[in-house]
Amino acid sequence: MGSMKLTESELKCLRAITTMGNARASGIATTIHIARPNVSRAVASLEAKGFVEAKRDGISSFISLSDAKHAVLWKKLAIEFAHMPLDRLLAGASLEILSTINDLNPKTRKEVAEDSLVSETSVAKALARFKQLGIIQKATEYRVSPRFQAFIDFVVEFRHYLNQKTTAEFASDGVIVWERNREFIVESKRSQEFDGFRLTGVSLFAQFGVRLFGRTSYFFYSPRPRRPRLEDAILHALLLPDKNMLHILLVWKRNQRNISLPYMERQAKGYRADELVKEILRYFETKGAERAAGFPPWDEFELRTREYGVS
Repeated sequence: MGSMKLTESELKCLRAITTMGNARASGIATTIHIARPNVSRAVASLEAKGFVEAKRDGISSFISLSDAKHAVLWKKLAIEFAHMPLDRLLAGASLEILSTINDLNPKTRKEVAEDSLVSETSVAKALARFKQLGIIQKATEYRVSPRFQAFIDFVVEFRHYLNQKTTAEFASDGVIVWERNREFIVESKRSQEFDGFRLTGVSLFAQFGVRLFGRTSYFFYSPRPRRPRLEDAILHALLLPDKNMLHILLVWKRNQRNISLPYMERQAKGYRADELVKEILRYFETKGAERAAGFPPWDEFELRTREYGVS
């Protein structure tokens, strides 16, 4: 699981490298007044997170920012907000909290803590710092102020980089087709689940009586290891950019007595798929008279229900 946490030493090194360009570890240590071994450890961690790269020139090694997108966006952030104490402001769980607020807009500190997997005490301290500087605003829910778009751009791309890294460790051909902070859906030719990656969407429909054949599988990843329910599988199928509404309607119809609508509607709201769920309910209630874009004509749907043995 990729963590966005950066230590104060890592952030000091990162700021120094941003300013100095090609730098030696000894030069960084002198600039930020940190012992050379601590700089080496910080640089190794930053390299693992895609921020920097070390290149040898003879017996010397020079460290510079990488060309990864999140490293480029970090540089923009560091220059634009050079007057801020970024090494203290963004240390620890701060980036996890910013990412959670940007993606999920939680309403309470408890929700921020639960979604970011950070203690409520740490959340309270970080929010106090962010609100004091105007980075975080709250009316009914927490939001990152538009004035700090550079922060948003950076945390979004850093999270995506870490999600991609986690995906590559699971499947070399894995492609992220949807993501929301720490959770994401991957398409891959791999067929077996592993270490937090659970089959979902149409790849799980066979377990609920609608067998489909495809060359790839869909996996849902979450830092909270849990097996997707029927409702989750349907919602995850709805999140895909190339979703097939006919298949989703078939599995819904076949299992309608086992679907918990309260759970479905609650989860759909979190995924911002609540309108799609309402469209499905209207489609069934009106027998296709109210049919949103992408939904099959009712007579075609009835024909396919007979083919799939859906009553």
